Amino acid sequence: MTIPAAQFGRVAVVFGGVSRERDVSLRSGHAVLEALLDQGINAFAVDGGQALISAVKDGMVDRVFNILHGGEGENGALAGAMEVLGISMTGCGVAGAAISMDKVRSKVLVAAAGVQVPPGWAVNARNRAEKLEEIARSGTGPWIVKPSCEGSSVGLYQADNRDALQAAIDAVLEISPVALVEKYIAGQEATVAIVNGTVLPVVRIQPAAGLYDYAAKYHSQTTIYHCPSGFDALTDAALQTDAQVAFGALGLRGWARIDFIVDAQGRRWFLEANTTPGMTETSLVPKAAKAHGWSFRRLVREILATSLEEDDE
Repeated sequence: MTIPAAQFGRVAVVFGGVSRERDVSLRSGHAVLEALLDQGINAFAVDGGQALISAVKDGMVDRVFNILHGGEGENGALAGAMEVLGISMTGCGVAGAAISMDKVRSKVLVAAAGVQVPPGWAVNARNRAEKLEEIARSGTGPWIVKPSCEGSSVGLYQADNRDALQAAIDAVLEISPVALVEKYIAGQEATVAIVNGTVLPVVRIQPAAGLYDYAAKYHSQTTIYHCPSGFDALTDAALQTDAQVAFGALGLRGWARIDFIVDAQGRRWFLEANTTPGMTETSLVPKAAKAHGWSFRRLVREILATSLEEDDE
C-alpha cells in the first residue's frame, strides 16, 4: 500500500555537514530531495546537524530523512538529538549508529553472531609500538589499514611490508584516534543493502585496479558494478543471510548496507556496515534497488517510510 505524501508531513532532508564526506553527502542529499519533491512530499533541505536542530526548535520539522554521511550523521549524535527532541528519523537509533561507525567494535559483535571477519588489530598512539610487533609476529603482509570511525573508504591504505605498515598507521592516526589494521583478504568486494525489511540483490564491485577506495567509489569511471553479482546462487543467498545476521547483531533498523569480501575459496568476510549509505549516481544501494525493480523514487520513498516505524514506538 502506498503511503499518502501528506502522511509524512514536513520532511527535513539533512545532508552536507562538516565531516570529510561532505561533498558526497551534498550529492546524495540533492538527489534524495529531488526524488521526494517529485512525489509531492513536503520536503526541504537542511545543511548539517546544528541547522536541523534549529529547524526542529522552530517547529518546521515533522520527520527527518538523514543523508548526512560520516560524523554526526552516522555516529549516533544526530539520532540521539532527534530522539530527545521527539522527531522521527530514517535509519537506526543511537546504539546501532555508534557501534556500526566503530569498525573495531562492530567486528566483535558480528563475529560473535557467527559471520567471519578478517583478523585485525586496533592501534592507537599509546600501543602503536607494541601492536606493530604483534602484527609483525603474526605473519607477513599485505595488510589493510583504515580509520576505525570513518566511512566511504576515507584514509584507506594497503601495506605490503612493515615499513609501509608503519607509515600507513601513522597516516591514519593523524585523522583518527584508532587505526584498524586487518589482514588483507584477496577476493572480490560485494555489498548487500537492506531497506524497509527488503533484502536487495547482491552487488559485486570490480575496481579497475587496486583498492576500492574513495577515488574508486566517487571519481573513477572504470570501476564496474555487477548486479546480478555473477556469483553463484548459493553465494548470493549466503551473503544476503550474512547481511541480515550482521544487521541484527548491530541493532540496526530502517536501512543499511553491509560490505563483504568473497575470497577465492568462496568464504565470505564481513568488512563493515553503513547506516547512511550513499545515494549518488554511482552509489550501490540505488544500483541494487534498480535490479530489484525499484525506481530511485521508489527507493527514496521506501527509506522515508522507515521513519514511520518510530511514530508507533
